[in-house]
Amino acid sequence: MNTDGSLIERCNRGEKYAWEEFYRKFLPLVRLAVNRFAREEDKEDLTQETFIQLIKALKHYDSTKSLEPYIMEIARRVAIGHYRKTSASKRGGLNPSSRVNAHDEAQEQGYVSVPAQGEDQEASLIKAQESSLLRKSFQTLSEACRNLLGLRYDRGLAYQEIGDILKVKEATLRVKVARCLSILARRCTESGLGEASNR
Repeated sequence: MNTDGSLIERCNRGEKYAWEEFYRKFLPLVRLAVNRFAREEDKEDLTQETFIQLIKALKHYDSTKSLEPYIMEIARRVAIGHYRKTSASKRGGLNPSSRVNAHDEAQEQGYVSVPAQGEDQEASLIKAQESSLLRKSFQTLSEACRNLLGLRYDRGLAYQEIGDILKVKEATLRVKVARCLSILARRCTESGLGEASNR
C-alpha cells in the first residue's frame, strides 16, 4: 500500500495525529487546486470547505485511484458549488437543482463507489444517520471550538471579522480552525461516521 493509502486508513481509523498530518501534507495541493478554480476573495473559505468535504469523502475514497486528482476534483466541485450558490443568491434565490455536493460529483468522476439505483432509500437513511453523527460529534467539541466553527461556518464570517470579534490575530485563527476541524474529523471517525455507508 502506498503511503497516501496508509495515511487515509489511519485517518479513517481516527488515529490521533493522522488528520493533522493529512492537513499539513495536502494543504499545498488543496491551495493549488483552489487557486485554479476560485476567486481571490473566496480562496481561504474554499480551502477550509474542501477539507470539510474531504473529511466526509475519504471514507469512500477508492484507493486504486490516485489521490491528487481526487483532491483536485473535490476542490473544483467545492469552488463550482460556491460559485453557483453565490450567483443564485445574487439573483434572488437558490435553485435546488443548482446545488453541488462535492462528494456526489466526485462519484460521477469515478473516484468513489456509486450505490445502485435501488439503494436510494437506504442512501437517504445513511445520509440522515451521518448527519446525526456529525451533529453529535460537533457537540463533543470544546465550547471554544464550537463557537469558533460556528462563527466560521454557520455565520459565514471571514477570518478577519472573527479576529475582530475575538481579538485574535488572523494567522492564529487559521491554526485554531484547522485544529478544531482535525479534532472534529477524529471524533466523526470515532463515532462511526461513514461506517454505515460501507455496510
